[in-house]
Amino acid sequence: MHLDDMGIQAQIRRLAVDRRSPEARALYLCLASYTERRVARVGSRRYGDLLSGAEREDVVGEVLLQLMSGSLARFRGDSLPELLGYVRSIADRLVWRAAQRKIRERHALEGEGAEAIRAWTVAPPMPDEMVHLDHGNPLSDQDARYLEALFAAGGRAAYARDAGVSRAAVTQRVQRIRARIAAMSAKDQLAAEAWAQKLAVVSALQREA
Repeated sequence: MHLDDMGIQAQIRRLAVDRRSPEARALYLCLASYTERRVARVGSRRYGDLLSGAEREDVVGEVLLQLMSGSLARFRGDSLPELLGYVRSIADRLVWRAAQRKIRERHALEGEGAEAIRAWTVAPPMPDEMVHLDHGNPLSDQDARYLEALFAAGGRAAYARDAGVSRAAVTQRVQRIRARIAAMSAKDQLAAEAWAQKLAVVSALQREA
């Protein structure tokens, strides 16, 4: 299935309805590949070695989650170049945020306390990035509790420090949760992603209070 075989808007609608269709898969793989390349390019050229490979992977995941959680639905262009430009703007913004968080964390390590570091680990999404969906939480209680603790800590690095485990172990656990979400129905996937995004916003606001 080639991206030229049907319009971009039609493919976006198909992606929202049936992510397992050939059309949806073609578009998703295109966006994922482009996002990965863009994050790697911006991360290395603009910020040098500031962001590790694992941190760049986190940014790629954040971009794709934002796209699938509502940003794609707000795209109004009708060509692939326009869509990739739209994705590029989201990727560049999230890379910048990740770099700024890392810079603040480094400065904090030079004199601020651990509480300040945790407060800076996750930045709440902008209002136009939030998706107001409430279809319940299809995750298991165990996965939900883990994500609640993860967001409450402020991110993977902070959770790893607090729990006394490696960041790699946290990343592996998150990847397993994402795999379980990917195996859900399209409706449950959207509900899980919306719940997680809402949880991230609430947790960030609670840390700032």
